[in-house]
Amino acid sequence: MLSLRNAIYIGSKKRASLYDLTIPGDFQGDLIVFIHGYKGYKDWGAWNLMEQAFVEQGFGFCKFNLTHNGGTTENGIDFPDLEAFANNTYSKEKFDVQAILNELEKHLNPMPRIHLMGHSRGGGIALLNGADKRISSVITLAAISSVASRFSDEKMLAAWKETGVRYVKNERTKQDMPHYYSQYLDFVEFKEELDIEKACKNLNKPNLVIHGDKDTSVSMDEGVEIAQWTNSPLYTIENTDHVFGSSHPWKQEELPEALEEVVTIVSTFILKQQPVKLADENTQLASQLVALTKVDGETKEMELEFLLQISEQLGLSKEDLIELFEKQIAVTPPKNEVDRIIQFYRLTLLMFVDQEIHHEELKALRNAGIQMGLNPTATEEVIKLIQLYPGKGIAVEKLIQIFQVNHN
Repeated sequence: MLSLRNAIYIGSKKRASLYDLTIPGDFQGDLIVFIHGYKGYKDWGAWNLMEQAFVEQGFGFCKFNLTHNGGTTENGIDFPDLEAFANNTYSKEKFDVQAILNELEKHLNPMPRIHLMGHSRGGGIALLNGADKRISSVITLAAISSVASRFSDEKMLAAWKETGVRYVKNERTKQDMPHYYSQYLDFVEFKEELDIEKACKNLNKPNLVIHGDKDTSVSMDEGVEIAQWTNSPLYTIENTDHVFGSSHPWKQEELPEALEEVVTIVSTFILKQQPVKLADENTQLASQLVALTKVDGETKEMELEFLLQISEQLGLSKEDLIELFEKQIAVTPPKNEVDRIIQFYRLTLLMFVDQEIHHEELKALRNAGIQMGLNPTATEEVIKLIQLYPGKGIAVEKLIQIFQVNHN
């Protein structure tokens, strides 16, 4: 396990800033890099609890302060450096993402699969960096879809140009946060590089868009635009705001319900991308299905087609599958119950990957649960939940709870 807290990286204009990096002991190769939003920072609200929730599922997690967000290496929370904040620009924030990726390369070899996730303005910055070859997918939470629209008020621009500075009240700290006119001039200079629509349409990797339907800070329309431009799914969290029910300071020990749902959706999204790396695990899963089809002494054509489809998803060839039939490899479910539950869950996700499932597949899935020694009532509840909420998955904590309640 690797854990760095308040480590220092050097970003835009050679300014130092803070970052956290956690790689759990059961790391499976997926690292989420989180970008905070406007007037935000890595330790805002429930972001630390969100990090913990992902790490508990075996994901690595990195969050960092943008270099010109108003924080310092001594105090990353209360905006002690308003001069830095005043000089911030979108292009500096875009550069900071490149800087943090370079920093991660110093600690991680080989580089894991990077899932760049940004909130609000940070979501727009994530999309602008999406073309980086080190990034496997992009995830946006209540993201902006345009930088240009932030400078569309002609009257505001005229007054800003005349005074050279404008202020925005920070309701938490009661500070008047300065913005120098150079922020707008930077946008004009780098307009092409800051075109989120263009970045979205050129993005050729998995993308996930999440937005709250009660967001009054960034309109749901912007989430719709991002989803359309990237041809990506848009998940709407009902009855929730721009920060998914969180606030600062967040004194509760649990995530707000809406943010917990975000974690579940993101986890499932990443899990579906995850290549099955362990050949032994692949063989065990395929062998389990082969054994089930041979229970009645005959493998039906429908069952064979289903096995070929699943084997392909597991990275096994037709020849590999034939070998499993001939060798009659014994199926050995994991000894640890939690591992068996997770294996069953992954098998369930594979079967529901197209959000459709047939009778024969359901039968095989139920039998797989029995063969693993799992409680039939609990496995049935998992199957029903996946059917009710296709694509959203089940939080690991909820999954374990289902089996605890229905323990044999």
